[in-house]
Parts: sequence; C-alpha cells; structure tokens
Amino acid sequence: MANVARKERGRPLGPTDPEARRQDFVDAVVRSIAQCGFEDLTVATICEAAGFSRGLIAHYFPGKDALLLRAVQELAKEFERASRAAVAAAGPNPFDRLHAVVDASFKPPIFTAEKVLVWVALASTSRWSPSRAGVYRNLYRPYRRSLSRLIRRAATECRVEINADRVALTLTQLVEGLWSGWAADPDSFSVCEAAAACHDLLNAYLGKYRQQPSLPPGAL
Repeated sequence: MANVARKERGRPLGPTDPEARRQDFVDAVVRSIAQCGFEDLTVATICEAAGFSRGLIAHYFPGKDALLLRAVQELAKEFERASRAAVAAAGPNPFDRLHAVVDASFKPPIFTAEKVLVWVALASTSRWSPSRAGVYRNLYRPYRRSLSRLIRRAATECRVEINADRVALTLTQLVEGLWSGWAADPDSFSVCEAAAACHDLLNAYLGKYRQQPSLPPGAL
C-alpha cells in the first residue's frame, strides 16, 4: 500500500540514490529539449519525461535553469571524455588522431538524435544566457586548442605549411554546422556523408589521402 501511495503522488519507485535521481532528471532534460527546444522547456515537460512529480525537482535542483545547466554540463563532459578516448585509441600518429576525432563526432555517445538537438539548442541560445555561454566557451575553446596542436603536429609530419589555429576553427565549425544542418533536415544528407566531408577537409589541408571509415550498421 505504501508503494501505491507513493506512485499516486507521482513519486518514482525504485532506487532513491540522489545522484542517480539527478541523472534521471538530466536524461529527462535531454529528451525534453530534443522534443520542444530550450525556450519551450518547462518543469512540467521535464517531470513528464522523467516520470517524477513536479515538486521533486526542488529537492535536487534550485530551479529549471540549474537543471538545464547541469544537463548541458554533463553532455559537455561526455563530449570531452569520448573525444579523448578516441584520440587515445587511435595511437600516436597525429593524422590518425585527427580523423579519430572526426569519427567520434558523428557516432554515439557524442552523436545521437537527441544530443545533437541539445547541442544545436545550446549554440543557438548561448548568446542570451551567460551560464550556457560559459558551458559552450569552456568546451569549445580548449577543444579547438587541442585540435590545433594535433593539426600542427600532423602538418609537420606531412611537410605542409598551414595555419593550424585557422584549420582547427574551420573543422570545429564545420562539424557544428553539419550537426545543425542534420538537425534541421536529416533527410538532406547522411551522417556518413557529414563525417566524410570533415575527413575530406583534413585531407585537403594536410595533403594526404585516407580511406574513409564506414559507420556501423544502424548508425544515424
């Protein structure tokens, strides 16, 4: 009877670990943003996606803005971890590492239909939100610096002279632009085509051909 009473009040059954509960909310925010965007997101839509009562959010977060910030921060951390893992797995060659970063940018856990929509929403609204702008800035500025270092090393090995900072900026914005284009019209090009365009950019700048990898069956 106690469980029934809890369910009727909208409180979830199962584990009550605070960190797990917070992660449930974060996952709900991602789903809600993907469905209705940042601006139309409400406490009600988040709770509906999470299956929790509205009053429960206040127990874990001071408000909707804090919940939004936590969600994008978690995605930013995941982005960084996945990129670092891809680079480490590619071996010591800087050219292979650059292409590994591209591959990672177009497959899970970085690239999923829901997460791409969150990234697009973050980029498009950061101008008017200092907290979101901070998340965006703290992710992409170090990311571009890391890319620039890899590009500089790859250029040295390929014996070409390029502006590594500018190529890093171009590649970063190409990836983000392709995410945005795919989010707006996913039927206009495939994810494999998007990744291939980024590989082509690197090959064009660094003057070295690389066989394009195929994403696994079922990839977006």
